[in-house]
Amino acid sequence: MLDIAIVLNGEIADQEGFNYLVNSASYLLAVDGGLNHLIDLNIKPDLFLGDFDSVSTEAIKKIKQWQISTIKFPVQKNFTDSELAIEEILSTGRFNFTDSKPVIGLLAAFGSRYDHLLNNQLLAKRFSTQADFILSDGLVLQWILAGPRTLQLNWPCTKLNLTRKYTFSLLALSKIVNNVTIRNSEYTLKRHDLKSGHSLGISNLAKNGDYKRTAEVEIRFDEGCLTVIIIPEI
Repeated sequence: MLDIAIVLNGEIADQEGFNYLVNSASYLLAVDGGLNHLIDLNIKPDLFLGDFDSVSTEAIKKIKQWQISTIKFPVQKNFTDSELAIEEILSTGRFNFTDSKPVIGLLAAFGSRYDHLLNNQLLAKRFSTQADFILSDGLVLQWILAGPRTLQLNWPCTKLNLTRKYTFSLLALSKIVNNVTIRNSEYTLKRHDLKSGHSLGISNLAKNGDYKRTAEVEIRFDEGCLTVIIIPEI
């Protein structure tokens, strides 16, 4: 599901879903306190990046023990660790993405720091022409994509979460998302121009009322930046 997982220092709402996403990634980058999450799972990241301001004492010991490649930044800086991590992936030549756009996960991306969450969403929008983005806490999953794109939601993926009831919503992050088509859902669209600030795409369900699983829902659009958010009902 992911090519690269960037593990952040936010909350994990569902450990099983978080583990699934981490284990699906080919490359793991821990960002500052995100290393604590991986240490709890005894998973060694390929790269650690950050200013060390939210890293536990145990994590610092693991950095040395595991001999993790590290990029350290000063605490006083003009960019968030998330932005520096995305720049490291997309702009330094560390990876070669000539064949297709990578799928980058920002994991443990949600929590009480709404300023950081919004910043991460806007970062994903900014870089959406270079990569597809997934933001998740293991329970809620948010895609941020630039068109043209065809997407099957494929979430939830774990046995525990299949017992939950899920809805999904589409929102335009650009002024207009052109020619949006939704199939296999309760409320369908066919080549509709979705506009920013309009609520037409909110609270949809998989077809036939079977909204415990959204995996068969298909979304297509031609142009613009679209976010799709899959969330369990309370």
